[in-house]
Amino acid sequence: MRGVIINQNVEYGVFKKYYDGYYQFVMDKGDTLVFEEISSLAIRKFDLKTNKFHGKSFEITYSEYVEGNDEDFIMYKIEKLELA
Repeated sequence: MRGVIINQNVEYGVFKKYYDGYYQFVMDKGDTLVFEEISSLAIRKFDLKTNKFHGKSFEITYSEYVEGNDEDFIMYKIEKLELA
């Protein structure tokens, strides 16, 4: 992922769906996060493109990135996943 990392987080969330290259999770606080990218390690461990993990809870380690000077546009990348 291009851009500058601004934060790394570990949170819990429920996997909702994969669509058009995006991974959607509902986080514990009720927010919905859409991840634009996923690490090769995480995708090898959990193939989220299938229905197998829909509705499953995960501990998600993810990074937040910004492109250039536009701090209003944050992109998210899953770095690591573990079933919760």
